[in-house]
Amino acid sequence: MKENKLEESSKIIRKLISEKNIVRPREGAADFFVEKSRQSIRVASRLFEINREEALETAMWVINSSYYSMFFAATALLAHHGHRIKVEAGIHKITYHAIAHYFIIESNKLEKHFIEEYKDAVEEAEELLQLSSEKSLKLISDFDNEMYKRKIFTYDLGRIAEKQKAETSLKRAKNFVKEIEKMLR
Repeated sequence: MKENKLEESSKIIRKLISEKNIVRPREGAADFFVEKSRQSIRVASRLFEINREEALETAMWVINSSYYSMFFAATALLAHHGHRIKVEAGIHKITYHAIAHYFIIESNKLEKHFIEEYKDAVEEAEELLQLSSEKSLKLISDFDNEMYKRKIFTYDLGRIAEKQKAETSLKRAKNFVKEIEKMLR
């Protein structure tokens, strides 16, 4: 993720905060969205299996369900840390900006989370710091890519989702949800 995209995310979120469009979530919101994320992954996985087993074209729906699992996981992470986005228009892109702002720019929580995963390797701390930074930026980038892919394959006429792109979406979503769930523990 490029520095200018991070700055853009932070600017957008600061504006939403000043407009009181980022508020405290309702009680139980994080658990609610974690469950929705898990359901979406299960649906995406099953749709992918149906594509293989029955040769039924499900790639677009795998991409959509995979993306939604990431969106719900991101929403759960925001709720877990006391943030709820109060706007409906553009909620997907704003969620992306909020994750970038709160968990990379403001607190480095994504990076710290990945460092903790590897805390036993003290002698490799410098290398791991670079790895954790790259890993957290990759998660944010994966979320952005899947949001774009969902839009393209859902709304652009003539664009057909391919099985390979669906498989990539499913893998990214599973990894994203797994990492977010680790942070929620």
